[in-house]
Amino acid sequence: MIPLLGLQISANADNIVTVDSLVSRADGGIILKEHEVGFSSKIDNKDFSSYPDVIFTNSLQGKMAGLQVRSTVNGLGNNNPEIYIRGLHGMDNNTAIVIIDGVERPLDDILPEEIESIEVLKDATAKILYGSRAANGVLWVKTKRGKANSHTYRASAEMGLSQITRTPEFIDSYNYAKLYNEARINDGLPAFYTQGQIQGYKNSIGATDFLYPNVDYYDTFLNNVSNYQKATFEMNGGTDRVRYSLVAGYIGAGGFEKGAYGTSLNRMTLRGNLDFKVADFLTISADVSGRLEMRKTGQQNSANVFSALSSHRPNEYPLLINPDDAGLTQREDGVPLFGASQLRNMNLYAEMMYGGYIDERYTRGQTNIGFDFDLGMITEGLDAGAFLSFDNYDNLILNLNKTYPTYSIDPYINSNGEQDYLITQLKKESIDTSKNRSTTTLQQVLGWNAFIGYNKSIGKNNIGARLTYLYNNTSTQGSGQNVINTNYSLRLNYGYDNKYFVEGDLALMGSNRFAKGNKHFLSSAAGASWIISNEDFLKGNEIINFLKLKTSVGLLGFDRSTNYLLYEQSWSQVDDQFKFGPTNNGAVAYVTTCVRRANDHLKWEKSAEWNLGFEGLFFNNRLYTEMNYFRELRSDIIGSVDSTYGNYLGDFVYVDNMGKVFNHGFEADLSWKDKIGNFQYTVGANITWTKNKLIQWNQVMHDDEYRYSIGKSTDAMMGLVSEGLFGKDVSLDGHPNQSFGDYQIGDIAYQDLNSDKIIDNRDVKQVGNSFPRTTLGIDLDLKYKSWGLYIQGYSELGVNGWASNAYYWNYGEGKYSVLALDRYHPENNPNGTYPRLTTTEGSNNFRNSTFWLVNKNFFRLKNIELNYTFNKFATSSVVSEIKVFARGSNLFVLSSVKDLDPELLDAGVVNYPVCRNITAGVSFVF
Repeated sequence: MIPLLGLQISANADNIVTVDSLVSRADGGIILKEHEVGFSSKIDNKDFSSYPDVIFTNSLQGKMAGLQVRSTVNGLGNNNPEIYIRGLHGMDNNTAIVIIDGVERPLDDILPEEIESIEVLKDATAKILYGSRAANGVLWVKTKRGKANSHTYRASAEMGLSQITRTPEFIDSYNYAKLYNEARINDGLPAFYTQGQIQGYKNSIGATDFLYPNVDYYDTFLNNVSNYQKATFEMNGGTDRVRYSLVAGYIGAGGFEKGAYGTSLNRMTLRGNLDFKVADFLTISADVSGRLEMRKTGQQNSANVFSALSSHRPNEYPLLINPDDAGLTQREDGVPLFGASQLRNMNLYAEMMYGGYIDERYTRGQTNIGFDFDLGMITEGLDAGAFLSFDNYDNLILNLNKTYPTYSIDPYINSNGEQDYLITQLKKESIDTSKNRSTTTLQQVLGWNAFIGYNKSIGKNNIGARLTYLYNNTSTQGSGQNVINTNYSLRLNYGYDNKYFVEGDLALMGSNRFAKGNKHFLSSAAGASWIISNEDFLKGNEIINFLKLKTSVGLLGFDRSTNYLLYEQSWSQVDDQFKFGPTNNGAVAYVTTCVRRANDHLKWEKSAEWNLGFEGLFFNNRLYTEMNYFRELRSDIIGSVDSTYGNYLGDFVYVDNMGKVFNHGFEADLSWKDKIGNFQYTVGANITWTKNKLIQWNQVMHDDEYRYSIGKSTDAMMGLVSEGLFGKDVSLDGHPNQSFGDYQIGDIAYQDLNSDKIIDNRDVKQVGNSFPRTTLGIDLDLKYKSWGLYIQGYSELGVNGWASNAYYWNYGEGKYSVLALDRYHPENNPNGTYPRLTTTEGSNNFRNSTFWLVNKNFFRLKNIELNYTFNKFATSSVVSEIKVFARGSNLFVLSSVKDLDPELLDAGVVNYPVCRNITAGVSFVF
């Protein structure tokens, strides 16, 4: 939805939003939103609760300007997206941090029902309050707290299914055998499959054919749908003295893999927030949150399963072997015999249907204990407080493996000139009788926050000040270094006559990543705003209801891209060894080698920022708009000096402050809200455009400027420029020599960019970019009487990707997708557009070039909810409201990419595909 002055223009909201609402600052302070000089966007719980997904963060795509949520490919419950705010800032570590109730915590550890609001902190005046990890932006999450003098109970249940959207399509054994023969002939080799074998594949009985198996792996091992269920219960309320909020939830989901142990996820969460006013001057808060998650998969995890699905050839092996056909003895335990190949000794059917399993248990506990003091008895407007937090994360993985023998079936021509076959056992039997602990991960986080603040209005003057201290210490089992950060911050605010406002911020940031004497950095920020609509010449204007200009600047330190102990010489003991003595049988000595030289003069990476924008309400508060321009110069970026010195130095190089990246962009929020009789509607859109440029870096300077990293965006995709296929689009004769390996008719021809008559790595240039230049979110919210309809769309524009996974690249002994049917061959397929087939690595063709560059622009129908609310109950009724709803996510996508998902080209190839979720549910309010 669209943020309005820190609150929310929401199509679900019936209240009139005012500009004098109180909002919380990131350091725990409170300020009138109209007085705020910073740049932020905010949404409330009702704006993200309609999205059915196991991973909550996926629901935030397209919700706020400046927030860019990029999806990832992984297994069930593991596809946590990456969170960016205002694009790419430096060379690496560009993601934002998430702060939940004042502490850096994982966002996907909580349910949406636990959250009251989410705010994106974008500029220096907001980020400076969270120290050296916050320069890329902060996603600030506030969980629900109890409301005084009320008692509300809410229960909801939701069930539905997840459906696979797109998966790659591969050819069958008959077509594979024909095309593999063609590939061999292309390479100057004789055909591998005889005509009799090809006919055998054509007449194959399927996956268990002894000599001519034909396995459709995706159809055999995947279900098209899986289950999804969710239930929550909430209690919220309290008195003037005690306020409470309790949220309990359960999410369950199934995977798509078929097998003896189906993939499943069961997650239970519980959060309780309690505020107790001990005295008029003291309030104690106690927050406890826990999560228990149990997952089970077969002994091959989802990444291994999908890797096999996309690589095991359809005729690789029969899934099951008839003992009579192979001359083998049937097992007494009834377990069948399994086929395999010399190239791949794993039988996927054996692994999934008869193999063991993986049990994963993840537990999380988070605790906050805080004290708030109202010191108005000393002087009006004075307050202070502190809270201590302790988080514990524990991940345990247990395995029970079952490995059964596999056998390859290798045809050959015997001495009589007849076809025969050789049976070879490849895997030995190994059956675990008990579970084994494979992984244990323990992480503990200790945090401390203390503040003292002052706010006072004196006539037309508004004065505010806040001094805050933050401490965070994260320790991870097996990690050599704790992550320790501190931040002393001072915020000063002044406003005059409700028109002019200024803010100044100072922060002394601390980090244990730097040498003694350099562990602290002094950051600063300042901002100003002018509420033009409060000037006499605009007061009472019928069109302009509220209008504010604002700007801010700042210089922040950043340490997340800095590795530990760079100020120390680094050595490593390698596996090489030698022995002393004339007979080489003396004591063993291991080899120690230098990894990196020390640099004790490293400086902090810095972020210099400037923001300019306006926000306003127009036409009787029906139109809201905010538009901002931002600039950032990230300097003193740390990198290796390996390009400065010759290779003769080997590893005896060091890191230094060498990089500068300039990033800038534009963002806008627009919303129109109106009511006509019983019909209410809101139409909104938000857009973010960003682009960065590398200004300074350590690189070799040469004549081919198009190869430079400097001057390009840090997400530049470098590749050769394709001219088409030899023999079809380009003549092989007279073309400059290509140095990447053997090539012939049907291979990709490349441009000679530097005109030196040879095509090599010096002919590589920028051909695309991997991060979207523009992200766009649109939504429509309709209400008519008790009916409600919400629709959200999301788009990424100006982004490219490499079509380089197993579906797109068909070569060697790999599997062939349907793209291979369109290969170019001057006789067999003269109109083909795909490179010729080869049994080699195809080093000339299968490398980054414009031939494999994909335009990944897309528009996705992200979310729909249709609901009906029953709220006309007698006052004596236990139930005050019943809401029934149907929801959907990822319903369709529009793009030039038609075979796989344009946002995630690897989805369904290396891991889970993109899923469409459809659910229905009901909620009760008591």
